[in-house]
Amino acid sequence: MRNILLILFLLFQIPLCLCAQDSGEEPSLTLQRSNVPASEVLEAITAQTGLNFSYNSRTVDVQERISVNFINTGLREALDRIAKDLGVEYRIIENQIVLYLSSKSGKKQGQSFTLSGFINDGSSGESLIGATVSKAGTRIGTVSNAFGFYSLSLERGAHALDYSYVGYQPEDLQVNLDQTTKRNLSLQPTAIDLPDVVVEKQAPNILAQQDLDEMEIRPGELNAMPEFAGESGIVKGLQTLPGIKMHSDGSAFFYARGGERDQNLIIIDDAPLYNPTHLFGFYSMIIPDFAKQIKVYKSDIPAHLGDRLSSIVSIRTKDGNSNKFKFSGSLNPLVNRFAVEFPTAKEKGAIFASVRGSNFDWLYKERAPNANLEFRDFSFKLNHKLNNRNRIYFTTVLGLDDFTNRPPGGTTAGIRWGNFAATLRWNHIFGPKLFSNTTLYTGSYDYRLFSPPNFWQSSLGTLSLKSDFTHYANARLTSRFGFESQGYFINPGAITTDSTVAIFPNIEPNYTRKLSLYYQANWKASERLSLKAGLRLINWANLGPTRLFNYDDNYQVVDTMEVGEGVYNNYVRLSPRASILYRPDSTVQYKLSIGLYQQFLQLVSNSLSPFSSLEVWLPANHYLKPQSARQISFNYSKILSGPAQSSFAASLYYKHFDEQIDYKDHAVTLINPLLEGELRIGTMYAYGAEFMLKKQLGRLNGWMSYTYSRTLRKTPGLNNGQEYPAFQDRPHDFSLLLNYRLSRRTLFSAYWTSFSGTTFSSPTGFYQFNDQTVPIFSEKNNDRLPSYHRLDVAWRFILHKNPEARYRHSLTFSIYNALAHKNVVHVNFNKVPKEGARPLVKTNLLSQEALTATQLDLIRFMPSLTYKFEL
Repeated sequence: MRNILLILFLLFQIPLCLCAQDSGEEPSLTLQRSNVPASEVLEAITAQTGLNFSYNSRTVDVQERISVNFINTGLREALDRIAKDLGVEYRIIENQIVLYLSSKSGKKQGQSFTLSGFINDGSSGESLIGATVSKAGTRIGTVSNAFGFYSLSLERGAHALDYSYVGYQPEDLQVNLDQTTKRNLSLQPTAIDLPDVVVEKQAPNILAQQDLDEMEIRPGELNAMPEFAGESGIVKGLQTLPGIKMHSDGSAFFYARGGERDQNLIIIDDAPLYNPTHLFGFYSMIIPDFAKQIKVYKSDIPAHLGDRLSSIVSIRTKDGNSNKFKFSGSLNPLVNRFAVEFPTAKEKGAIFASVRGSNFDWLYKERAPNANLEFRDFSFKLNHKLNNRNRIYFTTVLGLDDFTNRPPGGTTAGIRWGNFAATLRWNHIFGPKLFSNTTLYTGSYDYRLFSPPNFWQSSLGTLSLKSDFTHYANARLTSRFGFESQGYFINPGAITTDSTVAIFPNIEPNYTRKLSLYYQANWKASERLSLKAGLRLINWANLGPTRLFNYDDNYQVVDTMEVGEGVYNNYVRLSPRASILYRPDSTVQYKLSIGLYQQFLQLVSNSLSPFSSLEVWLPANHYLKPQSARQISFNYSKILSGPAQSSFAASLYYKHFDEQIDYKDHAVTLINPLLEGELRIGTMYAYGAEFMLKKQLGRLNGWMSYTYSRTLRKTPGLNNGQEYPAFQDRPHDFSLLLNYRLSRRTLFSAYWTSFSGTTFSSPTGFYQFNDQTVPIFSEKNNDRLPSYHRLDVAWRFILHKNPEARYRHSLTFSIYNALAHKNVVHVNFNKVPKEGARPLVKTNLLSQEALTATQLDLIRFMPSLTYKFEL
């Protein structure tokens, strides 16, 4: 009865208030609030007067905090004070109080200040890349850049800000902006993988992380994956993502959205890694513990990155622990690794260093005591804060492989190859709205095949200077611009022999130069609509001295020219790209992107084997034009309900490639000065649909991805001029990665992948010649290997009982290809002397044995046991 009387009383008061207004009597207010959102004050006024408020949330910020003290204050006087605090004007229209922004308002739109600073890890001092800074209750915000720097322009007044990053405790901060302010913040990490931890607050930029054009994989996700012989590996982790296809078992080569493997570029702190693998592709060169962020761009590639047609994998490395000493390691029967990080000056700088080496001797020494098969690598990072505006970084990685044999009393012969990359970087803050990053970097890949005194050596190297600027104009507009100057040295294969060996042709080295200018703008047109547009201008120049060959329509040399020093060939290319992003609400995102991309370096290799390191790189020159690709893609992302941060993403794409290299039959790509004559130039196109379902948190987490795609080529002079599937054309590709925490100290993970078989050329007929059966290959890539299936599993046992223990260690048991499925990597047609015997090489056409097909598979079952520790 009391509730009914109360409701009747309130209903009776409303018409009284309205009558009072009609009769000219002004309501009075008694209201006291301190540092609360304006929306709370407006709701209290509505409760007392019965008048509702109407406003545009894009122009009137009702989350701004204000304080009021009204005691029997007239309505208009109270509204005058509130309007002044909010910088708006108002009108009373019938039963509505309309708030609006006017040029006469006390707070102008241009009257804003900038809040900027750095966001880092509170325990280690590591800068956090992609941390979110947002204004509470709005979509106004920004993210920290690759060095943890952020800049956000807001209007004068009090603001409630949220700082958040996946895997860290969010922080709420109250700021009163009446001048440009610098505010650094540290976020504390949280163990989000524990089953008793619930994350209630979603990271505001989680939608951006679901974009299949720009995907990010965290080092922690790599470490949770089942290992291959002691290492999970960055490249193998990328192969679990939609749109990225692996080459075959044991290989670190990959293909992105239909492109060739040389159309992907891996950069580490901007320095290129041209062959980021060890042991012919079985191991990745970069260890997950050295990486801080791994981002893959398959489309909508930023203008400051280039130039590749298919993907760019950008790896940002750890800065090192600037607060305390840390030592960690990994012990495995095949590979061992140790790392150390420590501060150089408290909270001003740090060093990270790691070494890794193989231990394969016990596998082969008994049968091949003179052989040597090993790899080594070294990673190093130094960072130091000079002052509040300047910081320097130095990064270097070095990898060496050795596959040699030294007989007793003889000389060592075999193959050796190595990768080297180094970056010297200077960060400078010109002001709260302008951040610069100047980088001097180099990268090289060298390999040598030798049997003394005969040597064959090839190499590719670059030296580059890049200056990059980011301008935070306001909360809606951010632009990035700069220039890059690069020089390349390419040795396709230099040979040194003694007098007893026939004279080999001389292979001329290549010298090239590339100059690039770029600009890109990101504009938030509204809370729902964002636009991005960029342009990259590239000038590519070939330099002498060198010798040139001109070819006729039959690929025969018709002219030879000797050119001196200086530029003898030049290309100027524009590479535009743009995207439009629409978010109808905080859980859904649509994006349409289009771009034209260029590539000036190409890998020449007609071997389909994943285990060859004998690679020849050719630059665009007077005969070979730069490759180009046009891509359009449409993306959809959806955050699903629930605290586990589950999401669904889908993407459709189409790409058209020009100036694509293929090879004539029986092409000779090594030690050939007339290499261009072995090549055939055509076009290629690819299209597909990608899907990904991801669950980030909880006892059970992981992701499932599926890709349907086609990649088709058309090359004059090949396959009778008809269209044919590319090597990487695999229509169906499915992956499932699951992590399940059985208990606080036990984690189980499983990875399943299945995809269509690789294309290859099989005989279309046979004929007899001198009583020999000879296969006829009249169609290119007209057949497929059997479908690929593999299950990897792993159990991780945390050995320390106290989660806060200083010494942390774990034991991981994993099985690669746990079902021992036979995955065929190669099919051949050989002579067999008798049933059940080992086949002879296929070129033995003079033998009387029958012709039969054989196949090769690798790694049917590979267990691994790894002990990891840190202190």
